[in-house]
Amino acid sequence: MTDALIVITVMCVFLSIHAVRRRDGTQKRAVVTAVRMFINVLPILVVAFIIAGFIQVLLPAETIAAWLGKEAGLKGLVIAPVIGALVQGGPFTFFPLLSSVFLEHIGIGAAIAMITGWGMINIGHLPYEFAFLGPRFVLLKLGVCILIPPVSGLIAHVIFG
Repeated sequence: MTDALIVITVMCVFLSIHAVRRRDGTQKRAVVTAVRMFINVLPILVVAFIIAGFIQVLLPAETIAAWLGKEAGLKGLVIAPVIGALVQGGPFTFFPLLSSVFLEHIGIGAAIAMITGWGMINIGHLPYEFAFLGPRFVLLKLGVCILIPPVSGLIAHVIFG
């Protein structure tokens, strides 16, 4: 967390200096946009943290470790992408949930598989994909995307596990 905060702070300082040098009101517009974005995202973050808290209390750490931990083996690499695909919402919802609930109890392979499953499969997108892209395209996409999360998790487990 500290590393990310340092990187974001450096980026903020650099962009602020650049905006001040433009002298066309860029900095004021940027701050107004940032405040609006914060106001829009804050309710999502609050709800995501509440959900993460409930899951932490209701789902024992032993269960999470048994399903997704290092000792789960290949079972964890199959379950993790399914969980990732079922979690709805953007990064404001997914990453707090992953960080607070799962990351402490699961292996690196399962974490990579879960993130990849969330990004590639995401069940919430399927109705839109079927409507706009057609069933042939969606089934082809799913056929390819179902294999990638477990394989990426397995590669991560072999290299970093």
